[in-house]
Order: sequence, then C-alpha cells, then structure tokens
Amino acid sequence: MGFNSFVLVDISQNVDLIYLEEVMMGDFSFNMNYENRDKLLGISGEWIFKRGSGSIRRFDFIDVSILKQLIENKFIDPIESHNSSPSIEQIYGFMARFPHVMAKGYVTSPLRIDYRVSLDALFVPKKHITQQLKQDFIAFCVKADELETDEYLYAWWD
Repeated sequence: MGFNSFVLVDISQNVDLIYLEEVMMGDFSFNMNYENRDKLLGISGEWIFKRGSGSIRRFDFIDVSILKQLIENKFIDPIESHNSSPSIEQIYGFMARFPHVMAKGYVTSPLRIDYRVSLDALFVPKKHITQQLKQDFIAFCVKADELETDEYLYAWWD
C-alpha cells in the first residue's frame, strides 16, 4: 500500500489543510474532494483533527444511485469490504438487482491516512420485501454479525 500524495497539517499554527486531488491506497486512487463526498451523503460540519468519534461520521441509508455516484467519482473503493461483508462491487450488484435495498455506513475524516467510505449495513423496508428478495438477501448476508428477517430485512457487519 502506498501513497502518491500526503498532507502535513500543523494544528498548533492553524495551518490550512492542503486539499488533495487523490490519495492512492493500493491500486485504487481515492477522490479527496471530501466536500463533494460529504454533500452526496448528506453529511455536514467541519472535520477536526482528533482521534476517536470526531474522525468518523455515520451516514443514513443510501440507495443504489448514490452508491453508483460514489463509485464513479472514486469516493469508494469497489473492492473494499467492511470486515466480513461482501465487497462494494458485490453490494452494488445486489442493490442494482434489488433497487429497494438500502446501504449505510460511515466516512473517515479527510485528515486521516485511511480516508474512505465504508458500508456496514443493508436494509429493506417490509413493504418492499418479496420472497425472492428475502431468500437472496439471507444468502447474500450470510456472514453478517446481525441479521434480521422478521419485520424487515437488515444486515450489519461489525
């Protein structure tokens, strides 16, 4: 894993963050325009330089069209997966096949070396569940840490 660019931020002197076009993680180059990324995901507020909860933000459920934009704009790595979840590419394929499936997850701060968008949950409201969707959802989410299939479909990977 290597980087083709890096940022040096001197917080003590309140130096402005140098914005990067892309940062390379393995063979994938992330689009570092976090303002556009965050707008697409409905995230607002300034990022601060600290560890812990301030360095990640969760976003609400997104549909396949938003996931497609994240992929096309290189905000998310198609081969990335969150723990034992399917890859982003596989999730996109599943959501394209079943457009009522929604995904959610989190983003990391542009100040972190591991800048990314991660998906850690899938959801389908009860009104959109078909027998085929339920069967395929259970098979697709077989490695989920939590799987709910009674009232709605929900899978979460820790």
